[in-house]
Amino acid sequence: MEKSKDGEMTENERQEVKVVEENQEETCEAADGGMVEEEASSPGTALSPIKAFTQNEGVEERPNVSLREILGGDILTGGWLRRQMGLIVLCTFFAIVYITNRYSSEQEIIEIERLKTELTEAKYRALTRSSELTVKTRQSQVEENLRTTPDSVLEIPKEPPFLINAQNEEEE
Repeated sequence: MEKSKDGEMTENERQEVKVVEENQEETCEAADGGMVEEEASSPGTALSPIKAFTQNEGVEERPNVSLREILGGDILTGGWLRRQMGLIVLCTFFAIVYITNRYSSEQEIIEIERLKTELTEAKYRALTRSSELTVKTRQSQVEENLRTTPDSVLEIPKEPPFLINAQNEEEE
């Protein structure tokens, strides 16, 4: 649209604006059910009900939302919230899944830490028992236990051990 030098619209521009406004009025009438059968059968106006349906349906869009509208519940009746309800439900679902996953992973971490400390304690107990067994099975400790026990029939040998060479029948 070209404007004249003084900033006003030319006659052609006014006619174009008038045609656009008439088309919008026809679209609104079609959305209200005032569409005539003749108009519905023509291919040019077949899309007008779809356009009318996708428009804001008379709900005025205000970019500024006040605290009073939020607290009063007026925001729940707005068209924006109704159009975005699927997204809100999806985001809520993902938030619940995220929180649940985080909680379960924290519980598993706590369980892992508990098992690590239990394993460390078991290793220390096993090491202690192993060292006690090593001390008690030393030859000097066994000899000392045999001397101090009065009812023991075992004696410490006076001669060193020697090797007996036995020939098996299979080797002959």
